[in-house]
Amino acid sequence: MPTRGIGRLWKPVVNVTDLDEGERFWSALSGLSPTGRHGDEGGDRYSSLEDMNGGDDDPWLLLQLVPQDQDSWIGGTHLDFWVQDIPLAVRQTEDIGGTIVKPPGHYPSHSPYLEWAVMRDPFGNLFCFVKWPLGQEARTPPADRAHRPRNE
Repeated sequence: MPTRGIGRLWKPVVNVTDLDEGERFWSALSGLSPTGRHGDEGGDRYSSLEDMNGGDDDPWLLLQLVPQDQDSWIGGTHLDFWVQDIPLAVRQTEDIGGTIVKPPGHYPSHSPYLEWAVMRDPFGNLFCFVKWPLGQEARTPPADRAHRPRNE
């Protein structure tokens, strides 16, 4: 019997040290196409890969630019879960054995467009809770491509 989870699995996030090479490799591996880059004050930090002929609920990947020395980067490839209420999701996850790595906050600090928190499961795996876009009051994550940051 299915259970209602704390959050809805939204997307895998893959750490890369070069967005161009990441797009080339992950596109060839997955069959998904780069659809745009976005970031913050520091420049492009993310690239979305999607099925250009797919529907709104088709799989997609988010490539995340990290430092060359990935040993200095906390985390790795991880899952993002979309939730309506970040602090509530954090409390519920602590109740089932998860721990906080990064408390709830907004990103980026200047003109934020999402709220997020980083958690750790009982086995040491990191995952994120994300509420995006801010102000979204729907009960499900944004599925249509118009809600994903990208350069057109």
